[in-house]
Amino acid sequence: MRKEITANNSQSPYFLQGGGEMGKLIRSMNWEETALGNSDSWPSSLRTSVAMILDNPFGMYIAWSKEYIQIYNDGYRPILGENKHPKALGISTRETFSEIWHIIGSMFDGVMEGKAVGFPDFMLPLNRNGFLEECYFDFSYSPIRLDDGTVGGVLVTVIETTNKKKAEVALIESEQRFRTMAEGTDVLIATGDETSNATYFNKAWTDFTGRRMEMLVNYGWADLIHEEDKQAFLDIYLKAYEKREDWAGEFRILNENGNYRHLLAKGSARFRSDGSFAGYISSSIDITESKEAENKLKKSELELRSFIESAPYPIGVYIGEELIVQVANQTMLDIWGKGNNVFGESYKKILPELSNQEIFEQLDSVYKSGKAIHEKNKRLELVVDGKLQTNYFNYSFTPLFDEKGGVYGVMNTGADVTDLNLAKQKVEQSESSLKETILQAPVAMCLLREPNFIVVLANDLMCELWGKTKEDVSGKPIFVGLPEAKNQGFEELLTGVYNTGEPFVAEGVSINLPRGTAIQTVYMNFVYAPYRERDGEISGILVIAVDVTAQVLARQQIEEVVAARTKELALANNDLKKSNAELAQFAYIASHDLQEPLRKISTYTQMLEKHIASTIDEQARIYLDKINSSSSRMNVLINDVLTYSEISRNTELVTTVDLNETIENVLSDFELLMEEKNAKLHYDPLPVIEAIPLQMSQLFGNLISNALKFSRKEVTPVISISCSKINADDIAYLKPNSNKEYIQIKVTDNGIGFKQEQGEKIFHIFQRLHRKSEYEGTGIGLAMCKKIALNHQGDLNAEGSSEAGAVFNIILPVQQQLLN
Repeated sequence: MRKEITANNSQSPYFLQGGGEMGKLIRSMNWEETALGNSDSWPSSLRTSVAMILDNPFGMYIAWSKEYIQIYNDGYRPILGENKHPKALGISTRETFSEIWHIIGSMFDGVMEGKAVGFPDFMLPLNRNGFLEECYFDFSYSPIRLDDGTVGGVLVTVIETTNKKKAEVALIESEQRFRTMAEGTDVLIATGDETSNATYFNKAWTDFTGRRMEMLVNYGWADLIHEEDKQAFLDIYLKAYEKREDWAGEFRILNENGNYRHLLAKGSARFRSDGSFAGYISSSIDITESKEAENKLKKSELELRSFIESAPYPIGVYIGEELIVQVANQTMLDIWGKGNNVFGESYKKILPELSNQEIFEQLDSVYKSGKAIHEKNKRLELVVDGKLQTNYFNYSFTPLFDEKGGVYGVMNTGADVTDLNLAKQKVEQSESSLKETILQAPVAMCLLREPNFIVVLANDLMCELWGKTKEDVSGKPIFVGLPEAKNQGFEELLTGVYNTGEPFVAEGVSINLPRGTAIQTVYMNFVYAPYRERDGEISGILVIAVDVTAQVLARQQIEEVVAARTKELALANNDLKKSNAELAQFAYIASHDLQEPLRKISTYTQMLEKHIASTIDEQARIYLDKINSSSSRMNVLINDVLTYSEISRNTELVTTVDLNETIENVLSDFELLMEEKNAKLHYDPLPVIEAIPLQMSQLFGNLISNALKFSRKEVTPVISISCSKINADDIAYLKPNSNKEYIQIKVTDNGIGFKQEQGEKIFHIFQRLHRKSEYEGTGIGLAMCKKIALNHQGDLNAEGSSEAGAVFNIILPVQQQLLN
């Protein structure tokens, strides 16, 4: 059973505010039906922990008590999946994670004993979406302690790393598949890392060179290159590494028989999933026979080459069934991008990238059938100068017949029409680029077409912002697919941008949108920009939006706090008389109604000790000691409260006070304690001011006592007191009289200090930053000091550092203003 309690409902306590979806679920939960009971009775540490996780963007949950009752935030919600959420809220972790309790149960039990635990990339088999899956997490389990120091529950912080681990496994498997493939091929395959060092050579390489892999890695392979080829090839190789681009080159290398063989090598740049450069994969083939054949054919080709070179279009002649390149003019060689060392080579060998592009099949068909083939605007992928490029050609494959009528070769003529085709494609690509930009954008984006504003494209973030699926809105006018947005002013905005061509930008605009089964108000920053065709005509609206609901709500909350604080200050003067009366009444109760029972407790405890002195056991002795100790502390507390209540602004007690004498009198009181701690106190000459003498003694006595009490172990306590005039601008909040002179007295120590965010808390009555077992006191001393400073029309504040001790700034006027 749930009962709805909104964030603005007075029934919702402070620690259940905010928190998005989970905050709403937690507020609507009937906790009385759970083991935790009504939230009003929750321990303070549980309340603080709940408030902390609801405002935290990271995945966190609380498992409270030995029952491990669960409370979790929005960041943790995806980890539970649809199978466990929302029923996990308010039930035991044992039940929610029953499938892994044998793994994590002992960890939880250990944390309940005060032992924190955490692991990175920890695998847990979870059933969170209807099936068991391996999930990985960075997590920590920390104890949440109650006020008495015992552990009340477990705070769990989780970051899911499943996708990262799967990517790592996929990378390893990919590397293994590559090694398996490389070892099974006759092609010479090697890899290099991002520093240009060779890291792997396959079996074909070790067989070809007769060297073990460890002799080839790094630059061992380069020692086998012919001296005449080495520098030229290394220049190609290293230049490609600098530019992170593919490379290709030829060189002679020493084989296992001690002979130099010609290799054609090509390297393809590798990049990791994050876009960083990872090195190269290279493949090399032995082209020695082709090189030798090339040299034999050069003489017979001179005349034909001269004719073909003069042609204004690319021409090539390929001989025999192997289609050996006999002739190719410079235009053709430039198109191939393989250099001039292609003659005598098989067309198929020098252009292997064409193997899956129908070219080889067409050449074989022409050679065998004797029928020409003509193509127009044919797209071909060619490796030109070591780079894969896309080109478009009009070309012909024409059979060459011998004197007997048999086909002995194929003549290839053509024309590069790439520029014409690219110009045509640019128009098509602009639409594709826009689509990709919108879909991959890190912010919500969509494109609305024509005057009806039809949703032609919207990314996942925009659909999520709308609270709709793509099927709900795609292909529909925006106010048909998203009717909830009607009549909120957006019709006029869209029409204005479409008609005027002027973009519209807005920040923090509220809009009511569907969230589940309800309509909620969200806040957005958005831009409506006109989308223009190539001719400049507006054909739609490009929308970019960012959900800033969290920021706006946070700002509103701050404004509410500021307004409330302003109201409190305005009412402060009216409440002062009432507060003084209540304090006086409390002082009467403390001096009469509290002290009398306390004296009876102390008296009867002493009588009980004497009565059973001979029969009392050790445990009973401990209990009696605790009663005596508590009685003493209560007596000190009552006296401190009485002193605090008696501090008043009585102008009849104001007289001239030499603060130097005040310090000396205080030092006399603390003489024995300072000798015991070997403490040192230095103070500058202090002025004579108008003040209440007793209250000045109480002020400096409490501050010096505080410095001695909170000193560091094994560190000599040093207390310094300095004084200076203060600028009126620095105390404008006190509304000082322009005719009055103010001083600032700094009391500095080298003790344990405190965190700066606790600088206001320490002046609240009964506030303590440490346990009574660590440092004695009632938590009233600094509150008394603050009240004394205020009584004298001044102020007291503090600066804290856990490394450099504490600084207390006393601000006092030199002369007191008489009150009416």
